[in-house]
Amino acid sequence: MLRPLRQQEQVNIDYICPWTQEAGGILSYASASGITFAEYAHDPSGVKHVGIQLNDIAYVNFVREYWRQYFQMTEVPCGIVGVGVHGDFTTDWIHTVGTVFTGDKAYVGPSGMFTNSSSFGGEHVGRFLGPLEVGPHLVTMRGLGFSRELIDPVTGALVTENAASERTLVLSDGYIKVRIHGTIT
Repeated sequence: MLRPLRQQEQVNIDYICPWTQEAGGILSYASASGITFAEYAHDPSGVKHVGIQLNDIAYVNFVREYWRQYFQMTEVPCGIVGVGVHGDFTTDWIHTVGTVFTGDKAYVGPSGMFTNSSSFGGEHVGRFLGPLEVGPHLVTMRGLGFSRELIDPVTGALVTENAASERTLVLSDGYIKVRIHGTIT
């Protein structure tokens, strides 16, 4: 989850995201069947980062949702994902190793998390701008939104998409402010 106070200097809307996932993590390039898209990488080793995800990607039930403003910051799977390429963002997608100090380098960590350790093999993406606000909790890497059931037209079997039992949750250490610099070599 991203906190609303942020300084966005450059935003990219060129990519889709095929998975349901929560905003705030570091997106990486991926491709399948000739389509390039952005997703949270399970293993950060060797991936190229795109930037920080700015909007949630979730299955939305338009029949039962009554708070219409929620839809302004949510896209459905394979929808356009907002990517913060440059700027300052306060996020809870943090996986720390030891203590984080102001000015420490931020790297792509496991499961789309930001980390202060280069030992995961992730790319350098920016710097941490403040102390960690400790508050361990879970963030949703895959499976955000409601489940839906449908009958497969070929087999006639009942199929459940986005089932709660298949959700991928990742433990976050708390909130911290991160400055993203775009592609850094």
